[in-house]
Amino acid sequence: MSSDPLVRVTRAALWPVIRDLQADPLPSAQDLLLQGLLHLPRIARQDGTVPESQARAELDRIRAWRARELEPLEHYAATPDQKPRPVDMDIVRIDAPPAAAVLGHFHYLRSPREDSVNVAAVYSGRIAAICSISRLDLPLIEQQLPVMRGEAAVISRVFAFDWAPRNTISYLLARAERYASREQGEIRMLLTYVNPNLGFTGASYKAANWLPLGCETGTRYAYLDKRYITDRRVCQLARADRLRVEYSRMPLRPLVLLCRLLDKGLQRAHPKGFHVVVPRLPPGGDDVVLT
Repeated sequence: MSSDPLVRVTRAALWPVIRDLQADPLPSAQDLLLQGLLHLPRIARQDGTVPESQARAELDRIRAWRARELEPLEHYAATPDQKPRPVDMDIVRIDAPPAAAVLGHFHYLRSPREDSVNVAAVYSGRIAAICSISRLDLPLIEQQLPVMRGEAAVISRVFAFDWAPRNTISYLLARAERYASREQGEIRMLLTYVNPNLGFTGASYKAANWLPLGCETGTRYAYLDKRYITDRRVCQLARADRLRVEYSRMPLRPLVLLCRLLDKGLQRAHPKGFHVVVPRLPPGGDDVVLT
């Protein structure tokens, strides 16, 4: 009897398994891949591998519940009759209900931040891409920034549908900056996180002239009832539920921090960005992590 081969929890290694399992339009292959990269660390070994049979079973479980979740919302993901160009889209502020429908179900974290201004690229009345601008509530980072308290905000969520044209996110980010100061006060600096464990490179941010800020060490994921939850959600749980939370077992790479300097003085003083390093604190500590 042949042994069960091991699958490494990486984008490249999971793609062949995803292609075998992904048969229906929703969840998309990209959606299933991101959920796999987010959930497989719960059962992965210390070396970052999972027996292939276990990986397939977990991905099939994810595919089934994602299909049930997204079926009532399939109209959001349906490709329009004519695919737009970035210039065909309007950049507008989006009210909470439609923003929550997209970010709460299609974004891989499935957890919109309520304290946010949501800006979207809209085509023919439909959201093609969306980003959330949230207040900065991360003291360990804030105290290392060259701005006063309240002068920095966070791009906390970014999502684009598969039918959105290439470079839509960069186009959206470059035009969403004006909403930061308009809605959040005098904002001189934006920051965001990029998770390399999910295969993200930050290319859309770099195309929109974002700079390095640093990294957050100690990356790990939390799960309740075998589903990923953010640390913000962990903090909201009752004590009994918090005791049921599981955490990822395999080592994960630090999260990358990027920044966008909106103030010309900051741009001249820090043309190459920064080298901030902050630890990820456990939920309920003195800091709240950005996820």
